[in-house]
Amino acid sequence: MAEGNQQHDALFGLAPEDEKFAKNLIAKLALSSLSMPLTVTRTLIQLGHEPFPLSTGKTLICAGRNAYFLPNAFSYMKQLAATRGYSTLWTGLYSAIVSLSVQAIASHRTQQYIDEYYPEIGGPNVNADKQEDELTDSESFRRVLRNGFRDSVIRVVAVTVFYVRSLVVCLIRQIAQVIGNETKYTTCAQALSVIGKQEGPGGLFSGLAPQILGELLVIWGVHLITHGIQRAILRTEVGDTKQQDENKAKAAKDVHKFIHTAVPFVVNSFGYPYSVVSNVMAVAGSGLAVSFLPYSPSFNSWHGAWDYLRPSGLKRGSRLFLREQVGAVTVGADQQLYASNTYFA
Repeated sequence: MAEGNQQHDALFGLAPEDEKFAKNLIAKLALSSLSMPLTVTRTLIQLGHEPFPLSTGKTLICAGRNAYFLPNAFSYMKQLAATRGYSTLWTGLYSAIVSLSVQAIASHRTQQYIDEYYPEIGGPNVNADKQEDELTDSESFRRVLRNGFRDSVIRVVAVTVFYVRSLVVCLIRQIAQVIGNETKYTTCAQALSVIGKQEGPGGLFSGLAPQILGELLVIWGVHLITHGIQRAILRTEVGDTKQQDENKAKAAKDVHKFIHTAVPFVVNSFGYPYSVVSNVMAVAGSGLAVSFLPYSPSFNSWHGAWDYLRPSGLKRGSRLFLREQVGAVTVGADQQLYASNTYFA
């Protein structure tokens, strides 16, 4: 068995930590490829592309007030495939794979680098081997600050130094071309070249500020809220993982696992508006139809995009179902109702 493990390590040529990372990355890439139609759909919705007819219904499905609803994400996806072809649902797949790969590798290598050369960033790594219930409140809070600061550094470095943002811009612009049926950006490399020549570094990093702000908000929100809930639970009987009762100890550990799953899901909703603004800014100055009036005004800064989207656009695409149309409604040539921002139906 030992010889088999040695041969396995030699085959991959990776340290155990790197091999685990590689397997996780492959799994993420496979999942990303399978979910690409949803990524394309959500990106188009975030950019304000709503070319399909509205329906009517109740805001609470069977109760509530009457309202107009945009098609749910899966209906949108089906209609997009029917009108533009199924290949449209995989627009930018190669760019998405490259972007996710570079992003994951950059984050992994940056973490390894600061762990080796800058272990004191964020504070000394004391009590690293202790469990949460073995720490005092002050010790736990210092560990939260250290982890939050280090995660922030890793994310900012990965996005900027390793040009992850420029790859994301390429992906968003390739998807945005669906709106105007354009072909300005083809491959990832060609898109990088065109953006660099026409817009310079500013174009490659379009929407960087709101992306970083949104991600920092999520990072710190997750760390601080998780810390607060865990410390509160530890003061209850349920939170005591040292109890002799195995059932209660198992229940306590399950609660902690649930917290680490649920908190990021909730906190991500607060960072979502920054993602929308970031994607809208990614196409600003691109020369694509979506970046011009009457579809969208030009923005000098992301603050302008934020103010423009604030009334009803900051949550574009946040829901997959029950997507209520809160803006004006127009009647199309086919006598069906459409969202009034449909310019390229």
